[in-house]
Amino acid sequence: MSIAFRLKYALGLIPSTDQLDAKWEKLIKMRDDLNQMEGSPELKQFEDLKNLVASSAFQHHKREIETLQYSGSEEEKLISEYKTLAKSHAIKNFKEISASARLVRLQQILEGSVVNRFLDLQKEVKSSDFKNRKATQKRKVFAKTPDYAVLKEFQQLRKSPDIRFWLKFSNSESYNLYLETVGSRKLRRFEELKEVTTSTEFKNRIAYLQDKKRFLKSDEFKTILSFKEMDNSKFMTDYRKLKKARELDFFEKWAITFEENFSEKVINAERWESENWWGHKMTGSSFSQADEMQCYQGQKNIELNNHTLSIWTRKDKVVGNVWNPAIGLMPKQFVYSSSIINNAGSFRMKEGILEAKVRFKNDATITSAFSLTGEKPFPQIDLFRSTAKGVGMGIIENQGTVSAKYKKLNGLSDKYYHIFRLELFNNQLVWKINGVEVYQNSISLRDPLFFHLLTSLHGTVNEHLLPHQFEIDWIRCFAKKS
Repeated sequence: MSIAFRLKYALGLIPSTDQLDAKWEKLIKMRDDLNQMEGSPELKQFEDLKNLVASSAFQHHKREIETLQYSGSEEEKLISEYKTLAKSHAIKNFKEISASARLVRLQQILEGSVVNRFLDLQKEVKSSDFKNRKATQKRKVFAKTPDYAVLKEFQQLRKSPDIRFWLKFSNSESYNLYLETVGSRKLRRFEELKEVTTSTEFKNRIAYLQDKKRFLKSDEFKTILSFKEMDNSKFMTDYRKLKKARELDFFEKWAITFEENFSEKVINAERWESENWWGHKMTGSSFSQADEMQCYQGQKNIELNNHTLSIWTRKDKVVGNVWNPAIGLMPKQFVYSSSIINNAGSFRMKEGILEAKVRFKNDATITSAFSLTGEKPFPQIDLFRSTAKGVGMGIIENQGTVSAKYKKLNGLSDKYYHIFRLELFNNQLVWKINGVEVYQNSISLRDPLFFHLLTSLHGTVNEHLLPHQFEIDWIRCFAKKS
């Protein structure tokens, strides 16, 4: 381990996995909270109110309400017209005659027979025949004729109060103006305006126009208040805070392409295969290498508990296969068992970031490893490989060769989890432990890579360390968004 990293690690200046986990969990919660808010009815309501208040139709209507006034309005014009008509001579005369006792008396006289009798008698006494008969007779003789009786009745009726009233009133200027006004356009307009201007609806409209606080009582004002209330609400304050959070820029730039938290009770068979991938591909079953002391037993040595996958390595008599390059598969009696898993069938990466939170015991005879390989076993990239006093990381280009592209770091405490990170872009590789860079190198890749996680035994095994537990808490991969 480099002196700088060792010093920082010893002084506790390297972020702990708990700190990094807490930071990630906070980031995920922020993302999920933001997503939940963006799909919430509250935000939709706010956006709808915001769009409504900002709309040209709403603003136009708002200005209309605010600029309304009684002066110059159609309502004022109607009232002015009504008052002008009410003051006109014709309408005042009509109202006066309509409400007078004279009109009632006239109607009563006209409904009787006295007028008709008077008119009949008047017609008779004014006729030429009547005048000739009267002129040819002496007064004393005429007084004894029926014509005299007619004339006398006519003269008496003409002097009667009803006929005298009728003759005077019906020929008056005011009555004739009254008759002209009845049914006139002016009277119809006056009655129409009277009905309109005295209606409750019209009076309410006048009161509304004269109310200087009318906008404060409007639905538009209530809408603006609702918008402002939501705009200043805790929900929108929290939403804007999340929306502006720089931490969430991460999800604008990066996509989570693979995430495994081992939350199920058994290993996900669609994601993981508990086999040596090349062995299974070549022979249909897993096998161990000639220098390995363990037999891979598939899921028998895999356990999921409390969101953690454990690969157990035990002292255990098992019959399995070993690969001899010269002969091929050979059966072997093993005294140790372990397991290996790969995700070749579900996910592969050629560029991006890989992170894994793991814990294992450091020992020269027990190797726990997380490797990346393609269609061929080599080159192989080790995210990490446990060693006697720490870990190794780098590139193994060929089997059995010591690579110059490999680095061993001593001093990591095997009491704690560590987060190993590999950044792979444009064939450049950067390894980090708990966020701190520890190694760089390069590689020319042909194929996308998948993962192998395993524990293997070598040489004379330190059995006092068995059973050995290789714990994987989580694995994550990220890719840059285009």
